[in-house]
Amino acid sequence: MRWIPFAILLYFTAVLQSTLAPFLAVHGIRPDFLVIIAVHYALAARAADALIACWIIGFVTDLTSLSFGDHGNVGVHALAFGLAALAMVALREIAFRESVITQIVCTFLARVIVAGIAGLHLLWAADAWSRTGEVLLAAIYSAVYTAAIAPYGHWLLRRGRSLLGIGITHRLRVG
Repeated sequence: MRWIPFAILLYFTAVLQSTLAPFLAVHGIRPDFLVIIAVHYALAARAADALIACWIIGFVTDLTSLSFGDHGNVGVHALAFGLAALAMVALREIAFRESVITQIVCTFLARVIVAGIAGLHLLWAADAWSRTGEVLLAAIYSAVYTAAIAPYGHWLLRRGRSLLGIGITHRLRVG
């Protein structure tokens, strides 16, 4: 895996997440481009590289998100993305990685995990456990929206795999 192109991709995706996603919001529900990148790396990169890349993506998400009250949230998304990456790396062994259905389902599950953990942290920090259903419903809506646009993101990322250094690095030659 090439880490410099990964860092550049991550930077541009974080900028898109903070500038373009608010314009794509539907009733306050935004797509999460960083989850699409994380799922793609979790499905295509080597296991160790995928786990490290997803943790870094989560850390960048922490750095670009706001804290609330006197509670910082640096580390919450990194933990959530790391746990989602563990699930995706385990799941990819029993699923066809290049299938659009697999990519949609994995993106949905990863977004539910990330938004669920971040939402539960928010509820704990704000001591607002009565709003648990509202936070989890927003997580599911965000996961559906992100999964709906995921095939387009995965298609773009598949086109750049040779530049990113992930996926199939050699092909079988016949003859």
